[in-house]
Amino acid sequence: MKHLLLCALIVLAFVSASGCAAATPARPTTMEMPNQAPLPTGAAAMPDTSAGEMSKTQAQTQAETRMIVYTGDLDLQVNDTAETLDKIEVILKNVNGYIATKSVVAFGKDKLRGTISVRIPAAALDTTLNQIKGLAVKVLKETAASSDVTAEYVDLDARRKNLEAYEIELQKLLETVRERTGKAEDILAVYNQLTEVRGQIEQLKGRQKYLENTSALATYSIELVPVEEAVVEGEPGWNPGKIFTESLDGLVRTLQTIAELTIRFIIQVLPILLLCLLPVVIVILILRRLIKRDQGKKAAA
Repeated sequence: MKHLLLCALIVLAFVSASGCAAATPARPTTMEMPNQAPLPTGAAAMPDTSAGEMSKTQAQTQAETRMIVYTGDLDLQVNDTAETLDKIEVILKNVNGYIATKSVVAFGKDKLRGTISVRIPAAALDTTLNQIKGLAVKVLKETAASSDVTAEYVDLDARRKNLEAYEIELQKLLETVRERTGKAEDILAVYNQLTEVRGQIEQLKGRQKYLENTSALATYSIELVPVEEAVVEGEPGWNPGKIFTESLDGLVRTLQTIAELTIRFIIQVLPILLLCLLPVVIVILILRRLIKRDQGKKAAA
């Protein structure tokens, strides 16, 4: 009977929390908008404000509060990879951005090729990208993508508030169970439910924090490819070193060909010749033996 009463109290607490969350007036769930201008003092009492203007204001407010995640890739051809990396770092510091990851490898003769992942504030994305592209000799590739996560953020915020209200009711229920029954199993049941709700709240908060971070800072991957050195061909003429090298290469190729033919002859042709000559050798040996035998008989006679 007590277990049934405890279950009924938990369900009642959840229903009560849901009702409180539904009755709470809806408030903006996105980040603060420092650029939004405050309404005039007598704006609410103006009789000539039309419904179309109000809809336009609401649409503008929603557009300003949208959370957009920007990502992209940039391949740049540069003269000096190390110098370009230093300049990019300075550009990012000026807008409170930073290099998240960096990888530099050798490329050709005394050159470097680098790959970096940068985080750029969304408000300064276009200006910063233009400055970075200005450091390149040539823009080899540029891709960009954006994703609107406003709806997901609002849904997460509503679920979090609902669970927080449920958590408050469970805390009250825990105190009630301690006062009325004092049973360890009843207290543990409510406490386990409370712990599970707290874990769900922390997960939602973590996801919200991730969306806030990714929407505030765009993520771009930048590839820095050095300019290859141009090969200058000399005037045609007599070049003993080149002739010697080409002759030596020809000799090596000739020796390789002879060695290859010898190996093929020994492995492929010689066994076949031996098999063909073996019957001939056997016949010759038999004939010689018969001839010797006839000569012996004649000598004896």
